[in-house]
Amino acid sequence: MPSALSCLPEIFANLLVILCLTRTGYGWLPDLSSKLVNSINRIPSISFKSNASLPDHFTVLYQDDNSILLGGREKVYNLSVFDFNERKDSSIYWASSEAHSQLCNLKGKAEEDCQNYIRILFQTTPGKFLICGTNSYKPLCRILRRQNDKMIVEKEMEGTGLCPYDPEHNSTAVYSSGHLFSATVADFSGTDSLIYREPLRTELSDLRQLNAPNFISSLTYGDYIYFFFRETAVEYMNCGKVIYSRVARVCKHDKGGPHQSSGRWTTFLKARLNCSIPGEYPFYFDEIQSTSDIVEGRYGEDRAEKIIYTVHTTPTNSIGGSALCIFTMASIQDVFGGAFKHQESINSNWLPLSESVVPNPRPGECVPDSRVLADRNVNFIKTHPMMEEAVGAMHGRPVLVRVSLHYRFTAVAVDGQVRTIDDETYDVVYIGTDNGKVLKMVNIPGINSTKAHVISENEVFSINTPIRQLKTAPGYGRVIAVTKDEVKLITLNHCETIHHCNECMELRDPHCAWDLMKSACVSLDAVTSFRYLVQDVKNGNILKCKNSPTNDNEVSVVKHERKEFADDPLEDDGFVDELKSKEAAEEERKECGDLGRVASDYLHMIVGGAIVGGLVFGFVCGYLVSRRFHAHPNAPSFIEQRNHLDRLNVNQNSFLTPRPKTVNLDVLNVSAETLPPKKDNLDSLKNLNITNEGTLQKIKKTYI
Repeated sequence: MPSALSCLPEIFANLLVILCLTRTGYGWLPDLSSKLVNSINRIPSISFKSNASLPDHFTVLYQDDNSILLGGREKVYNLSVFDFNERKDSSIYWASSEAHSQLCNLKGKAEEDCQNYIRILFQTTPGKFLICGTNSYKPLCRILRRQNDKMIVEKEMEGTGLCPYDPEHNSTAVYSSGHLFSATVADFSGTDSLIYREPLRTELSDLRQLNAPNFISSLTYGDYIYFFFRETAVEYMNCGKVIYSRVARVCKHDKGGPHQSSGRWTTFLKARLNCSIPGEYPFYFDEIQSTSDIVEGRYGEDRAEKIIYTVHTTPTNSIGGSALCIFTMASIQDVFGGAFKHQESINSNWLPLSESVVPNPRPGECVPDSRVLADRNVNFIKTHPMMEEAVGAMHGRPVLVRVSLHYRFTAVAVDGQVRTIDDETYDVVYIGTDNGKVLKMVNIPGINSTKAHVISENEVFSINTPIRQLKTAPGYGRVIAVTKDEVKLITLNHCETIHHCNECMELRDPHCAWDLMKSACVSLDAVTSFRYLVQDVKNGNILKCKNSPTNDNEVSVVKHERKEFADDPLEDDGFVDELKSKEAAEEERKECGDLGRVASDYLHMIVGGAIVGGLVFGFVCGYLVSRRFHAHPNAPSFIEQRNHLDRLNVNQNSFLTPRPKTVNLDVLNVSAETLPPKKDNLDSLKNLNITNEGTLQKIKKTYI
């Protein structure tokens, strides 16, 4: 029987193969690890909370370079965008009346719900503001006018269709061309979803237009207002239920249709947003959660692009996946100029409609006066609100994908086109999650692709605290993070935490660069000159650190610059002495550095030699041990002897028992002459001849 020790070389070889395969397997996965992971106590932040015990359902209503207006329970907070100091004199108080609160309680709502949560605030004209609140499940709006540093109520009106009933409801609004465009619900139960601009709205209970939507955001672009939302896909109903991400648009100057359509949109269209990993069977991230504002810049091409960043997730009952996608406004417009979806009957498939049956002027486009459109045009837009093609993501795939059991993306904000010392521009993107984290990443565009580099993953709030909104604040790395009951001004500028040039280069943060003179990683918004800075966001090349004053090359560069700028008033004797001291220190560091580089260069050779030596040593030891303990080739094994003896002891009367055979001593290879005599404890000699009576039974008992 082979010895266990003789198998050691084979075991070592198998382990080596497994390690190699495992290391190769890691190479198949994208490098999405964060360079920095910061706990909540390492993030500089300023927190703001109200003093009351009831939740505030905070939301950012308005923001400029100096202030941020925060909507909460019965109040609009005016905070400084720099230090979060509350300007109490500029705050707006608006509580529900006692009658409205009592009516809300009678309808079965809790005390928490029967408050006035401010959801909308826009400046309509200089000195005038439109403000709307839930008002204890009876939405109300006011026109406020500033007079002598005080806000005077000029007008009060119903807010149905403009403001949600429930502060938790996903709603959005944008003010443009003297009108408020809103996407919300228009009833107490929250089932009548609509896109509204007085007096126009989407069709009531028409699942082809809106089917249980969750509105995310809205923006104005050109002659249109765009709404982003997720909803149950009516075109997929024959195959089950699924949620799709959508973008819809209406014309700003839509005046409604003729006759019976005077209160309905004549330009409402919607299309699917396709954020997916491509392949034979694409993997979709169907549920949009947040969008950024429009960002304009150059992304691997000469021409400028206007884009928006969106975050999407998989359904809550599936694999926990999140993705960041980019959509260009040009691609969105192109889809709305394409083919329409058409369903012949309620059980038919949705197919593209032939262009020959599309009326002229094309439905969905702005016209001078929609009230004079033919009935054919108005009826067409009611029955064909969906576009055939989906809006594809930029470069056909997400910028960033995260599969995690711990969190999903919930919010996104962008510090657009941050300029580096090489006069290049990059977008710094902040992504919030549903467990209180904020990811900081940089979008590194290429000619036909784009790459996301995650700079840091930061724990901003406690676990299980979803981040609802993210907004950028003045200054590099400053972000406003909003949750249900707390708002934080956080600083995600990690430059000062980096102490080595290599780490500063590998961070690839457009906000940071290495200062050759100070030997420090500095923030670009805190420097006045780029003269001694090095930075490489695109590649993170640490070789640029060789130009540091801590190397001979940099010393010679500094000497050369001293000669070139000899008239510089900073070039005095103190500077020369400082430079000489740096040269002396550098000589010592260089010697140590050479040893380190030599060790690094030969480290892999040492490790490889150790592995090979271990394998050879194990093989030799195993071979020698197996030779020492290996049985004689002619000797029967223990198992064979035991089986043979068992066969001799089988019940002879059983019908399964073979016919008795005599014991063949030649087969057993045991004889009286060959067995040596054995001494017992009394030093007497005994002959182990198995032919003696009783000896075979003793051997059987011994083995058995």
